[in-house]
Amino acid sequence: MNTELLNVFLLAFGGGALLNFMPCVFPILSLKIMSLVRQRTEGREGVVQDCLFYAAGVLLSMLCLTGALLVLRATGSFLGWGYQLQSPMLVTALLYITFLMGLSFSGWYEVHLGAFWRANPMGGRYVESFMAGVLSTVIGTPCAAPFMVSAVSVALLQPGWYSLFVFQFMGLGIVFPYLMFALVPGAVTLLPKPGKWTEYLKQFLAFPMYLTSVWLLHVLVSQKGVAVLFPALCSVVALVLLIWLLRCVAEVGKISQGVALLLTVAMLVFSSIYIGQSATENPSNIADPVDTQFSSANLQRLLDAGENVFVAVGAEWCLLCKTNEVLIGSEKVREVFRAYNVKYVQASWTKMDPEVTDYLRSVGYGSVPCYVLYVKGKRIKEQLPTQLLSDEKLVSFLVKNLEDR
Repeated sequence: MNTELLNVFLLAFGGGALLNFMPCVFPILSLKIMSLVRQRTEGREGVVQDCLFYAAGVLLSMLCLTGALLVLRATGSFLGWGYQLQSPMLVTALLYITFLMGLSFSGWYEVHLGAFWRANPMGGRYVESFMAGVLSTVIGTPCAAPFMVSAVSVALLQPGWYSLFVFQFMGLGIVFPYLMFALVPGAVTLLPKPGKWTEYLKQFLAFPMYLTSVWLLHVLVSQKGVAVLFPALCSVVALVLLIWLLRCVAEVGKISQGVALLLTVAMLVFSSIYIGQSATENPSNIADPVDTQFSSANLQRLLDAGENVFVAVGAEWCLLCKTNEVLIGSEKVREVFRAYNVKYVQASWTKMDPEVTDYLRSVGYGSVPCYVLYVKGKRIKEQLPTQLLSDEKLVSFLVKNLEDR
């Protein structure tokens, strides 16, 4: 096998494995924690099957996301990894789902999956495991774990079969810890026995779900502006109202429940359509350290003038981008910018922006974060590692390349 190809596969696998420890994925892993603890009483076979269904959810959803990306790319559109969270409609749907999951963990309601699943309780748990895998992929993959961005950027600039293999290796990395736990004999005995404490754990794990909902609401506002707050929050209230009605009017009959369900669904659909079609506001809260917001014309003007330019491309749904953004705005880094007269240009990929997407493609990136340094109007060849930065690392990178020229 080609050494370069093998290296990319290993980077994708390692990035997927490390993704399990990123904040954006941890809330979804609450589902796996509860599922594995429940399976403790059913022995190794139950744990193995549970983990296999979770793996199937991750790999199948990864295949679907990659397939959709490749189909769109074949039509002439260039999309980067994480494109799913550029859709306000999908972000809204995920907001509702994670909030409902939080309410379920809090004990407000229990999910009933129909007569078939009630007759086959194990089947219901496997559906839950499968869906946990799907959610882990949809919400978690836009996170930029170490090694991931390099693998993704290479994959998206290569033929379709190459991309499919790279992203499947990333999926294998995500499920690797669970598969090892399931396949190692005796590992199941390391799980604590279920008891009253599991109910408290379940209630506690509701709070990461609520925090995920708040984060998704923040992403939605960043995409569409504060005008979406009202319909989004009204929909959340409608979900709580629906659950309350279904609990309190059960004795009135199915007609009342049906009316409550129809009214709530109507509100959710109306709010989602409103959010999807509402005009996008231009953000007015531009961070002070930014010298100029990105546009091809602005960047070209600076480069033609022979300026030193540092371009940072990020997104509100990329937690690594936001963390690094704070560091780039720190006084240490700003001192270097002032000393060498570096213009700081910031681009946002929170929502679909063809201009930013074209720029990412032109500099060989398929996802965010992306950092590019131009010295006297010329791009330097050395790339800044697209992982969690530090003051020392960034300052050293800047000084080294600016002093040499």
